[in-house]
Amino acid sequence: MRIRDIMSKAEVVLLPDVSLLEAASMLYKAGLDGAAVVDEDRRIIGIVTKANFLKAMAEQRLLESPVGSIMKTGVHTLQAMLPIITLRCDPDIFSYGFYPVLDDKRQLCGYITRPILMQYLSDSMFQLVEELKAVLDSTYNGVIAINAAGKVIWYNAAAERLMQLPAAKVVGQLVDEVVPNTALLRVIQTGEAEVNQQQRIYDKVIITNRTPIIKDGKCIGAVGVFQDITELQSVADELEHIKNLKSTLESVLESEFSRIVVVDRSGRISRMNQAYLEFLGYESPSQVIGKHVTEIIENTRMHIVAQTGKAEIMDVQKIGNRNCVVTRTPIMKDGEIVGAVGTVDFKDVKELKSLARKVSKLQSELEYYKEELIKAHGGKYTFDSIIGDSEKMKWLKTTAMRAAKGNSTVLILGESGTGKELFAHALHNASSRRNGPFIKVNCAAIPENLLESELFGYDEGAFTGAKRGGKPGKFELANGGTIFLDEIGDMAFPMQAKLLRVLQEKEIERVGGTKTIKIDVRVIAATNRDIEAMIEQNNFRQDLYYRLNIISLQIPALREHKEDIPLLSMMLLRKIALHTPHDVEGVAKEAEEYLVNYAWPGNVRELENVLERAINLMDDERYILPEHLPPVIKRSYQNPAVDSGAPPIPAARSSGRSELGSIKKDAEREALWRALIRSGGNKTRAAKLLGIQRSAFYEKLKQHGITGKEPELYQ
Repeated sequence: MRIRDIMSKAEVVLLPDVSLLEAASMLYKAGLDGAAVVDEDRRIIGIVTKANFLKAMAEQRLLESPVGSIMKTGVHTLQAMLPIITLRCDPDIFSYGFYPVLDDKRQLCGYITRPILMQYLSDSMFQLVEELKAVLDSTYNGVIAINAAGKVIWYNAAAERLMQLPAAKVVGQLVDEVVPNTALLRVIQTGEAEVNQQQRIYDKVIITNRTPIIKDGKCIGAVGVFQDITELQSVADELEHIKNLKSTLESVLESEFSRIVVVDRSGRISRMNQAYLEFLGYESPSQVIGKHVTEIIENTRMHIVAQTGKAEIMDVQKIGNRNCVVTRTPIMKDGEIVGAVGTVDFKDVKELKSLARKVSKLQSELEYYKEELIKAHGGKYTFDSIIGDSEKMKWLKTTAMRAAKGNSTVLILGESGTGKELFAHALHNASSRRNGPFIKVNCAAIPENLLESELFGYDEGAFTGAKRGGKPGKFELANGGTIFLDEIGDMAFPMQAKLLRVLQEKEIERVGGTKTIKIDVRVIAATNRDIEAMIEQNNFRQDLYYRLNIISLQIPALREHKEDIPLLSMMLLRKIALHTPHDVEGVAKEAEEYLVNYAWPGNVRELENVLERAINLMDDERYILPEHLPPVIKRSYQNPAVDSGAPPIPAARSSGRSELGSIKKDAEREALWRALIRSGGNKTRAAKLLGIQRSAFYEKLKQHGITGKEPELYQ
């Protein structure tokens, strides 16, 4: 609002030569307390007010005297367009009771009196105070103001919320009596501001700025502005944690042993650590950052992983003259692919092989200690350990799993090397006694005179050399679990009677002892002998046989389920690899035919020995070939190519070799020839069939004088 909005129009204007009487009459009729005196150009030269007339009367001036004789000069005028609010800054604004108002041409256009001016200024001030209060109550920060006496004169809504005290109980009270730890009284005493001060009020962490209120050079109070930073402190702690984590991740990223690259969704490099830079021959990240990964790393698939989101673990990638082992993993954010990270796990495949050997050695040692531990505490194998997908093996495992659920005695029959002990372990581990001990006893390996004390234990003094305090037997040690009596057919006849009593009575007596000991043991027995024939020959007790033969499992010989030989071979190769330095991936198809054709009198144990022998005779081949197999297996082999009417393999030229060398060379030549026949003369495919490099295949063809163009191949 401006002055013109509240002024009265200048209806009365006096000239300096107007008489006092005439001027007083004009003012009276207009109801004015004064008027401006102007010249001929309507410019103010003075004013007259009631006070001027009273003074003239006191001085007994004549009524005919001109107004100019009593007017007051040096008039305080106001501009019509001046905002009223600006008058608050004029210290002399209320020193006058009457103000002429001038237009932009400095000509008189109206009047304004002090009462009217005071009214509008006070209304304006009240409105300003209300606006200020609304602003302070709307601010997030708490505000407390006190006067010089320490009493609270202002306390906004945020302060109410933070202090949990209503303004009605705070305003007008001594600040220290209602709000703790404000330190505002100290600010009044020192007159110095205290900025960014952290303190606790109740359960909150507060940061506050305390400032003295100065007027006319004196401190008339203090104001405190404070904010609850409890949440901010928590955020700060979390940021500090993130900062430490970032530092740790950067340290990991810059590890000299890790080669790491990060790309964005488009395949452009966003990060590459120093180890990777040096590996690629770069000095600074600036040489690679922002470039497409295909420009920097040869044969890379990082950009593909960043698009597809499919990780590629332990992949072989040629970088320079090295076959590196790398891993590529997509980076996901909110379910979307934002990039990929790649690592060089091994600079060369040779490193991986070296590590594999070390791991194999450690694993072998671990298996040994595990085996020793299991020997003392339980069974080592489960039904998953028994390899075989043939109908016979499936039926046998199903029957054995059913038998495992009970506590009846089980008799396992089968030739040596068929895996009877595996079934004994599996029966124990599938039973309710799995957490109990599994004790093995080889009845054929323990002398007859020691077997009784070994099975049933002995008391102190039972015989010369008996251990002090006695010794528990295998049955006692197996209490609550399973005892496996292997080679039960080799047990002496007198011992069979004692075993029968234990099975019937469920109790034992130690050698030299007088006390019976109750036992809870499941018995699993095994033998490779014909028990029924032994009974006819009076070498085995019939009643013991019936007691043992409650559940009988007949393990088939390997020749009876030859279809399991490929699967068994792969399992045995993994086992053998733990303690041999060779990396063998499997058995070539040609060699597999030899294995399937053989009768295997030694069963699975013989198969394991043959495979281990073959591995030790190999050079750098990845697959076992016929040439690596022993002569006894090759001699029993019938060539399927001949049987099917395929062209016969030409005989090698005699070179006067030794018999062993001749057999090896003939087997190798035979394998080469049959591979060419199967591939139709395609040498690359023939090399793959044998599992060897093409260059090695060509070299062997040259050694045996085979060109691959022989007409016999295409008959």
